[in-house]
Amino acid sequence: MTQYRSIPGLTRRALIAAAATLAVAAPLAQAQQTLKAGTSMAPDHPAALMLKKFSEVLESKGGGKLKLQVLTNGVLGADVQMQSQLQAGTQDVMTTGTATMANQIKEMAILDFPFVFQTAEEFDRALDGPMGKELSAKAFDKGWVVLAYTHNGFRHTTNSRRPITKWEDFNGLKLRVIQNAMYIDMFKQLGANPTPMPVTEVYTALETKAVDGQENPLPQIVTLKMQEVQKYLSLTGHSINSEALLMGRKTWDRLSKDEQATVMAAADEAKAWKRQTLKTMEAQMLATVKKAGMQVNDVSLAERQRMAAQLKPVIDRQNEKVGEDFAHRFYAGVDNVRNVK
Repeated sequence: MTQYRSIPGLTRRALIAAAATLAVAAPLAQAQQTLKAGTSMAPDHPAALMLKKFSEVLESKGGGKLKLQVLTNGVLGADVQMQSQLQAGTQDVMTTGTATMANQIKEMAILDFPFVFQTAEEFDRALDGPMGKELSAKAFDKGWVVLAYTHNGFRHTTNSRRPITKWEDFNGLKLRVIQNAMYIDMFKQLGANPTPMPVTEVYTALETKAVDGQENPLPQIVTLKMQEVQKYLSLTGHSINSEALLMGRKTWDRLSKDEQATVMAAADEAKAWKRQTLKTMEAQMLATVKKAGMQVNDVSLAERQRMAAQLKPVIDRQNEKVGEDFAHRFYAGVDNVRNVK
């Protein structure tokens, strides 16, 4: 029989009750998990806001057993570094631009090809369908679980010299582009002088006129305050700023089936929330840049199709890199959802 030593102020019955409570509480405490999540974006960026929403929904749906510690501003590293940490199991969750995932999954690059999507809804439907599942399977093989595909809006063009109303207006513009060979190739084909540089250097380059302009989605344009140093915003919509919400496969595999289902349900809710919220945010951002004095012009679908035709040699080269068969199937998938009402 177990012997209980007398402790002042506690009866034997109280000791037995306390021991029973601890025995029950221990498994519950062990069942609680705090996952580490990161994004390279600022706290007010849509990517970070979605991650926060995912955290809230996950904790609610999981009854507090699954919690997410969200770290922003690249505290855990740049996208490529965090992707590796997910694969190693030292980080659990992240948001990432899919363009950097293409370093390990060549087919993922197609999401950022120019003029693949005409609307945000096309992107959503296509990535919720068979082609999204195919890309997710490739990611799973690399040690990532795609919880959701989202985006941060279409990429547009700002500059200090003139509005862009047709592709010929790019001629001679010194344009900052992301450090990506395809983007350099794209803007050369449009007649610009592309200048790759990190996003951290863009504001100063625009302010000092080292470059005439740049291209980015509205969230980056506004959060980096480019409206202070640029006169024209042209809604060229030349590509979509695609993003994935990822969990490391090592983290995923240690979750129970019920926990995995909870994670996916929370991701679906956060994805739907972001899709709706981004529309409102973009309208507010357009109002912000106009109030700051930027001249904003839309670019018609016909002119965007002219730009796409001018970029055909670039697109053909990129199709070859991701695989002609995959590219054709992907475009067919987008066509299938294009006219869905």
